[in-house]
Amino acid sequence: MNYKLKISYDGTNFCGWQTQRKDRTVQNDIENALSKIFADQSIKLIGSGRTDSGVHAINQVANFWIDTKMHEEEIRLAVNSHLKNDIYINECKIIEEDFHARYSAKKREYYYNISTFFSPFNRRYSWLIRKKIEKNRLNECSHLIKGIHDFSNFCKTSSLKKNNQCEIFDSRWEFTENGFCYFIKSNRFLHHMIRMLVGTMIEVGRDKIKINDFKNLTNNKNKFSVVTAPSHGLFLSNVYYK
Repeated sequence: MNYKLKISYDGTNFCGWQTQRKDRTVQNDIENALSKIFADQSIKLIGSGRTDSGVHAINQVANFWIDTKMHEEEIRLAVNSHLKNDIYINECKIIEEDFHARYSAKKREYYYNISTFFSPFNRRYSWLIRKKIEKNRLNECSHLIKGIHDFSNFCKTSSLKKNNQCEIFDSRWEFTENGFCYFIKSNRFLHHMIRMLVGTMIEVGRDKIKINDFKNLTNNKNKFSVVTAPSHGLFLSNVYYK
């Protein structure tokens, strides 16, 4: 049977989602937990997408196939018992056999936290920026991103594909007394794309990059370097399948 997992994790001590030989990853930790419960079966965990080293998740989605008589809640509790406390399985449900956490996904949603003051409690979960940022410029940038654009300029060169277009359904900044947060929802994301967008928008807000230059970047026209925001402010918040 095919099982769907909803997973939360603090990405601080992980080298991303995808299994690596030497470094600790989220996929590897969960697969190891599953192998202890189902020692006689080979299990491959499929994630909705690869989060980078240091990136967090509120609702990552994954699936795996297993032959068992255990109930869904029993599996969830058993897996959690073999995980450290920076990963938690929120839900385990039987899903259609053709469900694929990555290829069945229609939209993915992330947010990025920025704080304007230091706190020992949020230092792992937000980017600290004390310099003055022009909020109107951030808002203007976020509106320019909406729609279909070629984001080749906002991607690691080594991971560029033939088609680097993404459709952005939601792109907005929200502001509070203690900082601000960027929300983005898209049909797909390129490697480092959100962090590059956030870092470069901040440069626009500091008047280091002009709005028109940023607009050209989103249409793959300009070729100057973008700025990459640190990973620890980024959260995968939801994955949509309808």
